[in-house]
Amino acid sequence: MPLFNNKYHIRMVLAVLAFLCLAGYIHAESFRHPYIGALLEKTNSMWIVKEVNPSGKAAAWRMKPGDRVLTLDGEAAETRLGEKRSPVSLVEISAIGFKGVDGSVTLKSVATDAGDALKNGFAIGMELALLAIGLSAYRKNPNSRLVRQFTAINFVMALTILTLYSTELRLSDFILSLSAIWLPYMLLSFCVSFVIRSVSGRLRNLLRTFRLFCVLFSGYAVYAVAGEQIPGWIREAVHVVFLLALLLVVIAVGVYWRVIDRIEKNQALVLVTGLYFSLLPYVFLYALPDLIRGDALVSPEYALTGLVPLSSTMLYVLRKRSLIDMKLYMPRVLIHSLYFGAVFILFLLASRLPQPFWPALLFLAFLAVTLIYRTSLRWSGRNAGKRKEWLDRQTLKLSIQTAEARNIRDILRMIGEVMDRVMDVTGSCLIWRDGSRLIVHGTGAYASLTPEEGEWLDPGFLQARFDFIHIEPLRMDGENEFEGYLCVGPKRNSSLMGAEEKELIVSMRNEAIRLLINVRSLSGLQQEYQRAKEQNAAFERRVSDMRLERRMLMEAQHAERLRTTYFLHDQLLQNLIFLSRDLEELADRGKAEPKRVETWLKCVYDSQRDIRLLCDDLHPAIADKAGLEEALHWLLRSVEETGIHTTLSYEWGLAEPPDRLLRSNLFRMIRELTNNALKHADATSLEVRVRSHPEEGIHCLVSDNGRGFDPVTLYRDSRFLQEKHIGLISVNAQIEYLGGEMEIQAAPGKGTRVMLKLSAYEREEKHDGKLG
Repeated sequence: MPLFNNKYHIRMVLAVLAFLCLAGYIHAESFRHPYIGALLEKTNSMWIVKEVNPSGKAAAWRMKPGDRVLTLDGEAAETRLGEKRSPVSLVEISAIGFKGVDGSVTLKSVATDAGDALKNGFAIGMELALLAIGLSAYRKNPNSRLVRQFTAINFVMALTILTLYSTELRLSDFILSLSAIWLPYMLLSFCVSFVIRSVSGRLRNLLRTFRLFCVLFSGYAVYAVAGEQIPGWIREAVHVVFLLALLLVVIAVGVYWRVIDRIEKNQALVLVTGLYFSLLPYVFLYALPDLIRGDALVSPEYALTGLVPLSSTMLYVLRKRSLIDMKLYMPRVLIHSLYFGAVFILFLLASRLPQPFWPALLFLAFLAVTLIYRTSLRWSGRNAGKRKEWLDRQTLKLSIQTAEARNIRDILRMIGEVMDRVMDVTGSCLIWRDGSRLIVHGTGAYASLTPEEGEWLDPGFLQARFDFIHIEPLRMDGENEFEGYLCVGPKRNSSLMGAEEKELIVSMRNEAIRLLINVRSLSGLQQEYQRAKEQNAAFERRVSDMRLERRMLMEAQHAERLRTTYFLHDQLLQNLIFLSRDLEELADRGKAEPKRVETWLKCVYDSQRDIRLLCDDLHPAIADKAGLEEALHWLLRSVEETGIHTTLSYEWGLAEPPDRLLRSNLFRMIRELTNNALKHADATSLEVRVRSHPEEGIHCLVSDNGRGFDPVTLYRDSRFLQEKHIGLISVNAQIEYLGGEMEIQAAPGKGTRVMLKLSAYEREEKHDGKLG
């Protein structure tokens, strides 16, 4: 790329040279005179230390506010500083003597050490990285106004880093005041120009107002720096302007979110996310603490290290102008960034807050943040999987459409080139309608034709607008509607077209139709294959769900058998063994004590009760003997004994009462649902409704006001199902076998409603089989 072929290259070379000269001078001065970090004020003709910066050498010397400065470079402080106005920052000295508040006198020499060299090297590395990023973007596209704006932002950020690490305060204060004021405006302007291609009048006026404010503010800042009296509110105002610019970026993107296209949304998402997370240290560790409590947690040179990743993010977005779907990746990036940023802030606070209460509290906050982080990652993983499947389908669909369009264009180009080579014509044009798209390919004199909707499929329009001497319609067999046209221009020698040439045109038309129909058929087959593939995947998921339900049902049946076996073994069998041993002893001794007999009778009564309960559990005889309504009343009376308020609504509108098999199964399902409510819901009220109608069939509702649950977990987490809701699998299997269905309405903290629906026709049809 030639350096001096236009004005932009000349300006860029001059800017780079000016920056290198300025940076060389400031870094040389900073290396010669390390940062002391002491602010002096004059009191009673003595110079007293007012503030000590923790990152300077004064803090390492244990200099404290209130200490008196005695000598500077072997000269009395009063003489060296002369009539300078207070306060004065201590810079560019080689030796200092000061007297502590305890009366001790200390003499220190100011020399550059390894730490100073490391700081300067770090600053130089950041500046070079910012310059390299900006010049890299400029080299790729120097004529783009947006790229030049991005390069200028990198120069301003490099100047900011340069002055933050500088001890040459006079020049650095001028540069820093201007850079800090204009950088927020430049970032806002770049983000708006990049994301929002068509800026409205209101937003344009806002940017103009912001620019005018920066002009006035920078003028006052230069005046304040020149007068050596910089008001403290200037730094606070810079913080407010920076935070306001960040807020305006989000507001502008949010306002225009609906009108920008998908690619612009992805670019805005990456840009805003990179902007915020790169400046998180500045916002939360420097700006907000400085505004709220007047004391930043870290120094500005460390808080603004995020400028380099910010520049890298902006360069990435500039290069990747064809982002497909960054929403697929950005949630996890957002979660990771928030977590690590929060952990960093917590650890920083733990090192600064007093012991021991605050560190313990921050540790609990760390555990809470980690829990939220892991939960958010699981949620993001589920959503990302769904979105990735959708993206894969859309990508495949787009690739099929692109391949189809490319094949059609190749066919049209081939036919046109053959026509030009075989026939001595000025050119040809082929028009083909592919769905809602109109594809036009011209050769020779018609090579620059572009398609327009509507009239291009009208032969009269084509004949009137162009000088075609022959137009052949392209239509599929048996179709009257034209799909396109094969248009031939006049011959080069202006002669008429012969019969053989007309036959050749007809042959070429037929060949074009055959090829284009094959392309359309191939596209249809590909789409049909994709639909079949998706249907197969859905069928496989359904089969997998059915297998899971079957396995859960088998486990429920096995658990029921185990429960019955343990009940028989631990209750009835133990009672019988106890009775048999005592009766053997009675037979040997020939007499029995009354207390022993009382114990035997209690054992017999308990066994009778347990056998009755087991029989009722296996087959509810009350439903056979007393009817379904009376059985439900008996069931709810036993539920009320546990302290739960119950309500029964029973309306049987069918001509015949429920037969034995239907009564038994309905009662068993309702009892299982009530037992679920007793065991897991922590409910205070339970309602059961049974209603039948000749047209609607049978509806059974069991609802409670308990803790509820998320029905999605029934299908998402099999372990959750095994532990808490395996009874629902059994009920669902029973109602499906009867030909009905089960509906669940539940939410955490809002209770549970389970509806069983069974049509009268399906009920009659299923009565001949034996139900479990």
